[in-house]
Amino acid sequence: MPVADAPMDGPTDALTRVLDGARRPALLITDLDLPEDLDGVQARVRPGEPKPEGQFRTVVLLASDVAELRRAALLAASAKTAGWAREIGIVVLDATRDTGTSVLTLRPHPAWPPADAVRAELVGATALTRVEFSRRLAAGPVLAGFAHVAGSLDGTRAEDGHLGVRVLPPGADSTDPEVKHPPDVAIDPPEPPVVAEATGRAAVVLTAAEAAPALDDAVYRPTGFRRDWSRGLVDLPAHTRLSPRLVHDLRDAQGVRLAPGHDPALAAGLAMSGVPLIGDLADLAGVTDSDLADPVRREEASVRQRRAALAAQAPMGRRHALAERAGVRAAAEPSISVLLTLSRPELLEHALRQVDHQRVAPAQIVLAAHGFTLDRPFGRQGPRPDPAPVTIVTADAGTPAASLLARAAEAATGEVIVTMHGHDWYGPDVLTDLLLARRYSGATAVSMAAEWVYSEPVDASWRRPVETEVFTSDVDGPTLLLERALLRRLGGWPADRGVGSLVRESGGTGYRVHGLGHVRRDDRTSEAPAHARPGRKSLP
Repeated sequence: MPVADAPMDGPTDALTRVLDGARRPALLITDLDLPEDLDGVQARVRPGEPKPEGQFRTVVLLASDVAELRRAALLAASAKTAGWAREIGIVVLDATRDTGTSVLTLRPHPAWPPADAVRAELVGATALTRVEFSRRLAAGPVLAGFAHVAGSLDGTRAEDGHLGVRVLPPGADSTDPEVKHPPDVAIDPPEPPVVAEATGRAAVVLTAAEAAPALDDAVYRPTGFRRDWSRGLVDLPAHTRLSPRLVHDLRDAQGVRLAPGHDPALAAGLAMSGVPLIGDLADLAGVTDSDLADPVRREEASVRQRRAALAAQAPMGRRHALAERAGVRAAAEPSISVLLTLSRPELLEHALRQVDHQRVAPAQIVLAAHGFTLDRPFGRQGPRPDPAPVTIVTADAGTPAASLLARAAEAATGEVIVTMHGHDWYGPDVLTDLLLARRYSGATAVSMAAEWVYSEPVDASWRRPVETEVFTSDVDGPTLLLERALLRRLGGWPADRGVGSLVRESGGTGYRVHGLGHVRRDDRTSEAPAHARPGRKSLP
C-alpha cells in the first residue's frame, strides 16, 4: 500500500494514476466536470444514469470526498449504472474523514470471485484503489462495498431499503397508475401524480425545499470529538460549504460562529459532527460564548446539538418526516429490553424511575435482583400512564453478576438489549443516545462511558479520564446496547467473561458514546480525588 506525500495534480492526474495498467475499455462514473478527452477513459456517466452501451472491463468512480463517494456509489449501485467489469476502482480526491485522511480498501463479500490484485494508495489527501477480480462481476455491489467501508459500517443503515416510505427524486415522472411499487412522495414532479392502482392514492407532492435531502450520519457524526481545544471560536462565512475536510479541520476549535444567511446543511452537518455552534440555529439548542468557555458545559452543548441534528437531519429522521407528510408508516427504531441490575432493594423505586423517565420508551424491563427477592408489590410513578412491563429474575448473592445477566438476557424479548445499573443515575436521553450511536457508528455493540462517579461516603463526584466517541473493543461496562439476535447466534450472554470478548470473537465492532448521561454510584470509595466536586453532578 504505497503512500506518497506529494498532492495529486487534480482529478485528471488521479485518473491517469488509477488507470495505469488497467484493462480497457474503461468506464468513468462521476458528477465532476472534467475535460472531454481523458486518457484511458472510453465512456463516462453520472451516478444514477443508465449505463452507456457496450461492455467495459474496468469501472472507476471518481468522487470529491468520502461523503460524495457514499452518495454516488450507492446511487450508481441502485441504478445499475456500472454494469459488469473485471476491474473496479475508486478515486476520492479528499479522503479525509473522522480522524484523518485514510486509504480506502474493501471488505470482500463471500459471493464475489477472488481478488487477484489490489492496489490501494494515498497520494497527499487523494485515495486511489483498484481491485482486479478473477472474473467479471456486477460492479454496483463492489462500489456499494466501498461506500460502506468509507462509513465504517457493520449494521443496517437508512439507505438499506425504502424503510416504509418511497420517495421519487426531483423531476421524475409519477403518471403511470399501473406501477408495481408507486411512490409515496414525489419531489417537484413535471406532472401531477396520478392515483396508483396498487395503493388507491396519489403521491404527496413536495418541493425540493420541503424535502431537503438527509445528511449522511456515517460521515457527519461526532466520532473524533475533542474535549480540549487549541484555538478559540472560528467564524465561518455564510458561503462555507459543508465537507468532511471542514469537520476534520474544526476538531481543534473551541467552537464555530456561523454568519447570518448560512446554508442550513452547514449548521446541521457540523452539529451532527459534534462541533459546538453559535449563531441563528433553527431547531438546535441555543449556545453562548460563555457556554463554550467551560469544557464540561461545552461538551454538554455539543451533545444537545448533535442529538437534535441527528434526530432531525440524518436519514432515519428525514424518512420519518417524509412518511408523516405522506401519511404512511415509516420503519421504527428496534424494540428495547432494559436489563436493570439491582442488589439494594431499598433502591427499587429509584432504579425503575431511571428507566421510566427515558424519552424513548422501552418495550420491557427485566429486573435482575441480585441477592434478594421481591416479596411485596411495588408502585411506579412515572411520566407515562402505561410504563413498560417488568419481568423479574432473581439470584442469590453468591451468583456471579455475569451469570445473572445471562439469565436476564434469556428473559428479554426486545430486538436490542440495553443494560443499566439500578444503583446509578441516568439522564432521560440515554436510550436515545445509544440508539443514535448505534445508527451513526454501525457498531455491533455501543457502550456509554462510565466516566462520572459519585461517592456517597464523601458526598462528592468526579470525572474519570475515559476516551469517548471512539470505536473500541472495550465495551464492557454498566451501560451497553447490543442486538439480541447476536446473543442468540453466539450462544447467549457470556456467563464467565465480558461482552467485549463476544463482540471481538464475532468479528464485530464496539463503539463508546459520551458519558454525560450516566453517573455511577460508588459506595466503597472513602476518599475522593483532588478534582472532585461536592454533591452529585447534574445530567444534561
